[in-house]
Amino acid sequence: MEIITNSSSATKEVGREFSADLKAGDVVGLTGELGSGKTTFIQGVAEGLKIDARVNSPTFIIMREYGKLCHVDLYRLEQNLKVEMANLGLLDIIAARKSIVLIEWAERIADLLPKTTKWVNFENINENERKIKIQE
Repeated sequence: MEIITNSSSATKEVGREFSADLKAGDVVGLTGELGSGKTTFIQGVAEGLKIDARVNSPTFIIMREYGKLCHVDLYRLEQNLKVEMANLGLLDIIAARKSIVLIEWAERIADLLPKTTKWVNFENINENERKIKIQE
């Protein structure tokens, strides 16, 4: 499914709608260039899951947990990703299947993710428009 959004609020709304089908144990891989709406989409997912916390990109700390939601940003990691994922406990979190795990820049660890990973790709069309492609 492809969706074109024309504002950050519209991108958040797509995230809210997407959250309706998520359950503990789901892993979502988010791909797309910098500034294409991945974090905004995750903020919408968090709203849809009724998470009462300000959701910010974990770019510098790599991972943030919000109760049943785990938000990971791999942008700053370039080497030894398997070791880094183990050190962060991400592989254990995924294996435990108690959280919904959303991973920005997930293509970097695609071979480590479950085959059931849901993929969402983001593309900048122009300053305001984004193309969101949800692979089912």
